Amino acid sequence: MVSRTVLAIAVAAWTLLSWGGRIRLLTAAEQDVSNWIRIGGSLLIGAAAVSVLLFAAGSALERWVLTLFSVWTAVLWIRSLFSVWTGDHSFGFQVVHTVLAVGFSVLVYLSMRTGWSTAAS
Repeated sequence: MVSRTVLAIAVAAWTLLSWGGRIRLLTAAEQDVSNWIRIGGSLLIGAAAVSVLLFAAGSALERWVLTLFSVWTAVLWIRSLFSVWTGDHSFGFQVVHTVLAVGFSVLVYLSMRTGWSTAAS
């Protein structure tokens, strides 16, 4: 099993890689509530996951925040992949989003395994 510190670094890095460049959409002249929910929510939940991995190891709080991170991430990226692959996007765009989704799938698996391990009880 991967250490909580390594998982926290991976969640932070992958979240910033995936969403950091989209922060500008939150400050655009035309505000879109869906961007705030999708991007802002992902950054906030990612930060919460990193925080509990580093500061609440093995607690019930860690378990539930990592579950929230996992469910949020899975739903968001399954929806995104469907949208990207059925929409009119370039193959490169589709591949990039697929790689991001696969990376998040690994993080979801590791987060659930860490949060719900018997050692965390």
